[in-house]
Amino acid sequence: MKSSSKPERHRFILSSLLFIFFLCVLITINGIRYDSVLRFGRCALDNAPSQSPASSSSDSSLAVNSSASTDIRILIGILTLPDQYQRRHFLRLIYGTQSPAGAQVDVKFVFCNLTKEDQKVLVALEIMRYDDIIILDCKENMNKGKTYTYFSSLPEMLNDTDRPYPPYHYVMKTDDDTYFRLDNLVESLKPLPREDLYYGYVIPCRSMDPFVHYMSGMGYMISWDIVEWIRESPIPKNHLEGPEDKVFGDWIREGHRAKNRYNAKWSMYNFPEPPTQCTHELWPDTIAVHLLKNQEKWIQTLTYFNCPVFDLGLPRLALIWSLLDKCSIHNKISPLLSLHVYNLSPDSSAAAAAAAAKVIGNVGVFHFSSSSCLLKPAPFSDIGKRAKDLLTKDYNYDHKFTLSILSSTGMGFTATGLKKDEFFFGDISTLYKSENTVVDVKVDTYSIVSTKVTVNDIFPSTKAALSFKIPDHKSGKLDVQYLHHHAAIESSIGLNPNPLLELSAAIGSNNLSVGSEVGFDTASSSFVKCNAGIGLNKPDFSAALLLMDKGQTLKASYVHSVNPLHSVAAEMTHGLSSSESSFTIGSSHVVDPFTVVKTRFSDNGKAAMLCQHEWRPKSLITFSAEYDSKATHAAAPKFGLALALKP
Repeated sequence: MKSSSKPERHRFILSSLLFIFFLCVLITINGIRYDSVLRFGRCALDNAPSQSPASSSSDSSLAVNSSASTDIRILIGILTLPDQYQRRHFLRLIYGTQSPAGAQVDVKFVFCNLTKEDQKVLVALEIMRYDDIIILDCKENMNKGKTYTYFSSLPEMLNDTDRPYPPYHYVMKTDDDTYFRLDNLVESLKPLPREDLYYGYVIPCRSMDPFVHYMSGMGYMISWDIVEWIRESPIPKNHLEGPEDKVFGDWIREGHRAKNRYNAKWSMYNFPEPPTQCTHELWPDTIAVHLLKNQEKWIQTLTYFNCPVFDLGLPRLALIWSLLDKCSIHNKISPLLSLHVYNLSPDSSAAAAAAAAKVIGNVGVFHFSSSSCLLKPAPFSDIGKRAKDLLTKDYNYDHKFTLSILSSTGMGFTATGLKKDEFFFGDISTLYKSENTVVDVKVDTYSIVSTKVTVNDIFPSTKAALSFKIPDHKSGKLDVQYLHHHAAIESSIGLNPNPLLELSAAIGSNNLSVGSEVGFDTASSSFVKCNAGIGLNKPDFSAALLLMDKGQTLKASYVHSVNPLHSVAAEMTHGLSSSESSFTIGSSHVVDPFTVVKTRFSDNGKAAMLCQHEWRPKSLITFSAEYDSKATHAAAPKFGLALALKP
């Protein structure tokens, strides 16, 4: 028994030693992998190797590099968590599409040591692909020194590289629920000193004095000399715990640092809803918007500032939608893509194909709207416009020719000729665009010179237009439009001794709006126009109800997209005093990506049809016909042909 138990004991000891050896090997392998990830993180701020033009177009970087030595160098560190993969990819899209002039802006994601196996693999892949992650030697925490570890680690990472000194003029700490507009940020920094600077949004919200309190965690920035001071001074090391942004302010105060301070309020603020003392309406001078905690808030913010529009034209857009419908993905919403149709002039086939690929790749949602893509109510004149456009737009029973040429410098030229019965009319117009100003000058066959000067954003969200005709000295008119988040106001005044005054207003949202318009003739001291209406707009239908002619006429209209290729519309008018009613119905059908057919029928016996074909990119030929079945004499049908060329 003893002899048999001894070999078993030896086998047990040998097996145990082998098992321990296996564990040591496994730990060593994991240690090597973990150290590799840490080295990737510490090297994430090094210059990425330059890519040749032949590099894959899918490569994206959050570094906007500039070779000019006088450019501002900014590091934006977004403090986040290792598991926030989707948020990091989303922010790469947000900042990768911004290219501020006169600055090198590097955006990096910052978090503490990795603790899970999947993190070590996936984060390592992110680092190899994007090179935009900093891994700090700490445990994830909110109020126990993560901010100190971030700032104090940067000098060791960066000062021994081949970068110029300082490697960055400014270093920012921000959150992953803050959206920065880099152009505005850079412009605000250009006049500021590059030493001993503390920049941000002063807390508490009602305070405007940056020397009393501290900057909000939505995003604050310090100059490089303060970064080095944080690493070397004992003050931050001895005061790590507590609300980190407030603790940071304590460091600055106790160390007598940041003699130069800049309060970016109200260019930085919290998202408008729910309203608090820290919120502000979205406006053009924004640098940063904070508390974007969900996708809806991100979408509203991005739509306001970027307004991405792809002018594909209705035929191609409907074809793309049909493809998405077959894939059963049309009802999903992309965080960045919103397509709006403005006219029936599609882009080239290549552009449409590229946009289709983007739509399919990003799973887009389409909004059929003729108004701005901002989440604002349309002007009063747009109430009922979708139905009116389907029933009347592009119908023409004469012969019309249009040639339009637009240069890359902003200068445009348009020549129009119209043959009506035995008469010919024509005009030549030139259009010049420069930044926010548009000048349009037109000369017609009667030698009348019409001029219109439009200035966009003359004030925030305000557009003004001055128009006049020569030699008619009483034709001058001034139009002003103001678009607020919940209101659209338009006014017009004639520039003559007895002007006609017009005012319209609409309130609500881009889905539901209520408005009215009035016109007052100062010559007769009477109201010449008084209308009111309500409009409801959805992606697949639009309805409107208008009270017109000083309350004498009621008009209702409705347009519905039966599917992406077919739409129908109806309009009914009822005279309240005469008790007479009329109606018109119509439809629109996309035959192929280049052709659309429309039909229209009215209770007065008139039937019309239209066929529009894009025979080359942006060039359209339109054939229209109308037949009046109630004409007293056997009148021949009307035919019209329109040719629009855009070389």
